[in-house]
Amino acid sequence: MPLIAPEILILPPLAVAAGVDLYLTLLLIGAAPTLGLWPLPLPGALGDLDSPSVLITVGIFYLLEFAAERFPPAALAWNAFHAIIRPVSGALLALLLLDGQPLLVVFAGALTGAALSSAAHGMRSGSSVLRWLGAGVAPSILLVSLAEDVLVVGLVSLSLDVSPAALAATLVAWILLLGEAPSLLRAFAFAVWLAVGHVFRPLRPRRWTAVDDMPPWVVRALEDDDLFAPGGALRGTRAAAWRLQGRRRFQIGWVVVRGGAPVFVSRRRGSTVCLDLGTFGVDALLDEGLYRRIDLTSNGPAPFVLFGSDGPSTEGLRAEFPVLLDAG
Repeated sequence: MPLIAPEILILPPLAVAAGVDLYLTLLLIGAAPTLGLWPLPLPGALGDLDSPSVLITVGIFYLLEFAAERFPPAALAWNAFHAIIRPVSGALLALLLLDGQPLLVVFAGALTGAALSSAAHGMRSGSSVLRWLGAGVAPSILLVSLAEDVLVVGLVSLSLDVSPAALAATLVAWILLLGEAPSLLRAFAFAVWLAVGHVFRPLRPRRWTAVDDMPPWVVRALEDDDLFAPGGALRGTRAAAWRLQGRRRFQIGWVVVRGGAPVFVSRRRGSTVCLDLGTFGVDALLDEGLYRRIDLTSNGPAPFVLFGSDGPSTEGLRAEFPVLLDAG
């Protein structure tokens, strides 16, 4: 009897595959016995996925996801909704895979499947958000979808044929993406916030936030850096930034207006960082409907700052950024 059940080795790659493309993963697993791609019974209760009704359903959802990914607003809505669906599906997939295992193993596997599926979905969606926001040269959406499908087919095939190789490939991929993961997850989280703010925008006016309504950590950061304007006359808004410090990092924070050049305040590894935006020039101020973007200039790759549609209007940004706009 093996020390480690084969199902344990299969769980991480299948959970990651489900996070990248849930419906293709289920379709491949369900079709494997029918097509003879896997001669022996599938591990656990995965064979239950070969039902024609299940295959037809996941096939339809695969086509719906493929269509939704062609348009950024639809892709954002779809991926935001699946931020809930993916971890639940990852947990259910683990329950099927570990059917018959001890209860503690099943419980730990469900948590692992949910966490890995959620993280994979967040990173995959975050990279899509960065392409949509214009952070670098974006490849064709079809090419990206094809690459994701190839990855899922490879992980599922290796999981069913050579489970140790599938686990090793998954670990290598996680190690390679470890440095980029926080930035990708923040990009996805900010995009979801943009969508929610856009939906509820008619219920509240576009405006700057007064200092009394800012998060305590922002106020403390301004106090620590002695950035309070005379009399505390500060205004701010939630924002995000790309490459502000010259590195491929998506940051979420606040832009605070303090009488001169605005400041971008963010948290990093338990501490706060205040960056004077007056050190940059301005290339453009764009209103994209769902968000507004200020393209900055620097010696390296061009950074930008993003504002939600429920924050200050374009005219409000121009009125509060005189130093930057004059510099541009």
